[in-house]
Amino acid sequence: MILIPQRLFSDGNVRTILREGNNCVLYKTLPEELIGREAYVSNHVVSIVLAGEQRIRTYDESDIRIRAGEVVFLPRGVYYVSDLKPADGPFRSLLFYFDDATIHDFLARTQVQSVNREAGADHLKFVQSPAVRTFADALLTIFGKERMGNEFLRLKTLELLHLIGAGTTSRKFAEFLFRITLPRKRNIHSFMERNFDKPLKVEDYAYLTGRSETTFRRDFKAQFNISPQKWIRERRISKAVDLLAERELPVVDLSREVGYENTSYFIRAFRARTGTSPKQYMIARRRERDEDG
Repeated sequence: MILIPQRLFSDGNVRTILREGNNCVLYKTLPEELIGREAYVSNHVVSIVLAGEQRIRTYDESDIRIRAGEVVFLPRGVYYVSDLKPADGPFRSLLFYFDDATIHDFLARTQVQSVNREAGADHLKFVQSPAVRTFADALLTIFGKERMGNEFLRLKTLELLHLIGAGTTSRKFAEFLFRITLPRKRNIHSFMERNFDKPLKVEDYAYLTGRSETTFRRDFKAQFNISPQKWIRERRISKAVDLLAERELPVVDLSREVGYENTSYFIRAFRARTGTSPKQYMIARRRERDEDG
């Protein structure tokens, strides 16, 4: 699991065009497919897919497919699993990451006077208008050869938002932008039941449910009557035991399946819960099956 866009700054397949902190414009090229990358987005992102196909599966089981010639707008705080697939050449996309301040700047310049605050779409996907495609091509031509001054970053991001707004219903786009900047708390119980087996830390769960870590721990304890660490560990190891009851798995794969990126830590947690290591547990289960058979 990686944090986006922070992890991309050191990715050899990504070129930074403009950047100021975690607000940035990035150009990604990927010659081979990348399947099942888990990440969560710390800034709002607009992805303009220029070649190939991207598939995104979000925490709430939305399945979004973005093909060449399409654009997707995801709000910050989204946990997702992404597949990137080249087609007739490398996968290519132009990525704009920006914060709430940029959206507030854009909304202050629009003609929409009032918006609907009620819940709406959690992402936007649409076909690239000729203006957006021309904008992307021009940006890569002008800025793509060398990194330019950061003073262009806000201007180019706002220009893209205006082009998107011009190609969609202005009110619908403004309402989407307004809603994604509102403080948003997700239901802890349902979120944790769906995502306890993801490779996330307590502070990540707090962020993704729209809370500070202190508030998350307090709300979690009120609902589950146990600390987040203990509950997560119990659920992950219980899932590991259930998986081993169905089939044998390499310990590394098993640990990742239940949300542990550190295999040694997983083995210690498994032993503390079951009194034996995962490998020993598998051997014992195999003997039981052989005797029953």
